[in-house]
Amino acid sequence: MAPVGMNKAIASILVLICSCFIRAELVSFKCTMNDWNNEPKDVFSLTLGMETQRAIQTLKKGNLEMDLFVSDEYYELGQFTDATKTRDRFIPVIKLNKKTLNVDYAKYMDLVEPISCLKL
Repeated sequence: MAPVGMNKAIASILVLICSCFIRAELVSFKCTMNDWNNEPKDVFSLTLGMETQRAIQTLKKGNLEMDLFVSDEYYELGQFTDATKTRDRFIPVIKLNKKTLNVDYAKYMDLVEPISCLKL
């Protein structure tokens, strides 16, 4: 019985030690646009997983999970068309400018008013 208890203790310690080295960088944004009264109105939130290259867009109706492609200028959310995950095989849905934090492109939204994002 003693060796089994010792194995569990060693396994628990190893998991704790290894978990200290695991890092997942998540970047969260809250995106708003001004309404007719020039007051900010929440449009959606974004959670970007830099390590996993996945993104979640949170809308009032639910969450959309997408692939994430990070270029020099943009955080691009969309869909890879195959497993190679190369730039030429990526269809962008949203492009968030890294410097201005404005949405410069949204495939399914009319950008009549600019959408600005705040890094949380």
